Amino acid sequence: MAGPALPAEPPVPASKPLVYKQPLRDKLFYGLSLLARDPQALAAVATSPDLSRLAAERRARARGAVEACGGDTGCYVRGFDWSEAEVGAVSQALAAALKAHPEAARRLVAALDASGLYPAAPGQDADVVVRAWAQAAAAAHHILAVYGGGEKPRGPAIDGPAYDVATPAYGTLVKSAASVLADGLADDSLFFEPTEAFALLLLEINRRDEAGRLEPLEAGENKAALARLKTVKWANYPYTALVVPGYGPETAGVALSAPSLLRVKLAAKRFHDGKAPVIIVSGGYVHPNQTPYNEALEMKKTLVQDYGVPADAILVEPHARHTTTNLRNADRLIYRYGMPMDRKALVVTDLGQSGYITEDRFATRNQEDLGYVPFTGLERVSPFDVAYLPTVSALTLDAGDPLDP
Repeated sequence: MAGPALPAEPPVPASKPLVYKQPLRDKLFYGLSLLARDPQALAAVATSPDLSRLAAERRARARGAVEACGGDTGCYVRGFDWSEAEVGAVSQALAAALKAHPEAARRLVAALDASGLYPAAPGQDADVVVRAWAQAAAAAHHILAVYGGGEKPRGPAIDGPAYDVATPAYGTLVKSAASVLADGLADDSLFFEPTEAFALLLLEINRRDEAGRLEPLEAGENKAALARLKTVKWANYPYTALVVPGYGPETAGVALSAPSLLRVKLAAKRFHDGKAPVIIVSGGYVHPNQTPYNEALEMKKTLVQDYGVPADAILVEPHARHTTTNLRNADRLIYRYGMPMDRKALVVTDLGQSGYITEDRFATRNQEDLGYVPFTGLERVSPFDVAYLPTVSALTLDAGDPLDP
């Protein structure tokens, strides 16, 4: 007699970079981008009368907002956002449409699983797509709330709007943005497209497109280093990578802060001592707010020009805005670029940050901000260095941070 069926093994994400055809849109709304580009999924959506009705309603609301809202930003937020009930209605209609088209559902789920952006959970194929939809709706809601409604972002001093959203001038700008959106809104647009487009416009007019900048990294800043990784004999090194978190300057016009310079100096020594074959410099366009300088790019420039580190031995991670995401995003590069996940990486930083990383409160902050802890086996091996094992959970999409999801 056969025993009980064993639970299926969770799918293993593909160990290769994701393809972002429209980097900002795809990074924030990856599941919806997959749906919009899959002919079978589009056919499933087109045959759903409920989704067609919802799409028509969203187009009408978008156009109606332009007519009725004037310079009231809150009115636009209410006009474009999804309520919980509406998200639920879409979920039901989308699940029904995909269950009626199982091959389309399987294709989408395979692509979602391969991305690693969505944690595996029990359920049917359609349920996986519905969860991706719900996360996209949550991401859009967050963007509208912060950049239209004035709610505080995760980092109020560095992540907020470029304008005071309560001023009439900003209301006029949002009206112009909504008018441009409505002018280009096709009569066959999908149910999610008006809200998605409005969220992206709010980010763009506030110069908060950081998530899409410098992508695709594999074709630009990281192309040479990625090619070199294929030749590395990992057993020759005690660590896979030296991870250098950025420390943004608070003074406008300063490209690289003194703390970042010191971290770079330490990392260069570790590299020349043979501790790891590659350096991951991590940090975005962060300090001061709306800075034109990218922490990772500036650290790479200094490593090459001043410390003799070959450019093809440096991987740029140009999006992290916090210590939590320095490690998370380094994990992402390690996994996506096929580096060993069962070998430790080494964080090279200053005395204060190395101590903070090994404290319990840092793991707690990761759990609170990200929903998981993107490392195991933390070990402070010197006053400046912390070794850790990366985790695949770091691939998970963060709907609460549109500047670095």
